[in-house]
Order: sequence, then structure tokens, then C-alpha cells
Amino acid sequence: MAAARTKTAKLSPVSQLQGVLTILDGKAKIPTAELLGSIREMVGDALAVLQEPDPAKQRIAFVLLAIQQSTSVSTKTVRGKLLHRVTIIDQSLYAWAISEIHGMAGAQ
Repeated sequence: MAAARTKTAKLSPVSQLQGVLTILDGKAKIPTAELLGSIREMVGDALAVLQEPDPAKQRIAFVLLAIQQSTSVSTKTVRGKLLHRVTIIDQSLYAWAISEIHGMAGAQ
């Protein structure tokens, strides 16, 4: 197991994500097309974040991506008022992102 970690650690995060995209594009048998599209979109977003040259912007973009991935927003009109409901779908990722936001705000 340690050998597998050492081998993976030599690849940059961008290379690893590009490898995942290549594998996902080449798979012939995926449970659903929706799952494949969702995974491809998430990995593509992460790849775009990792390619940001400014480390501060990269960190902010990654935290925002984590919040987007850990929540879902629904909007509906009730009695003429527009209501927005945010549902947390990944509690641990959301908690991490919020703690990162507080850490960045406290550092300034």
C-alpha cells in the first residue's frame, strides 16, 4: 500500500485529474450517463481550480467549489414571494469549507 501512495504522490494533482478524465471518457460500461456527466463536470471544475496560478485565488475557488458540491439550492414561489432553500447534501465537505472560510477571514 505504501508503494502505491509513493507512486501516486509523484504525479501532480493536475496529472491525476487528467488521468481520471481519460479513464472516464474511455469507460464503456458506466451505471448511468447522468453519473458519468456529474463526475466529469466535478473533475473538470476541480481541474480548472488547480490550474489557477495565484495560490490565494486557487484556495478561494476550491472552497467555493466545495460549497457548491456539498449543497443544493432550490427556489420556489409561495404566495407571491420567492423562497430559496439550501440543502446540505455532504455535511463533512460543507463543514470543511465553512471552517476554511472562517480561517481565511480570520487571517486578514
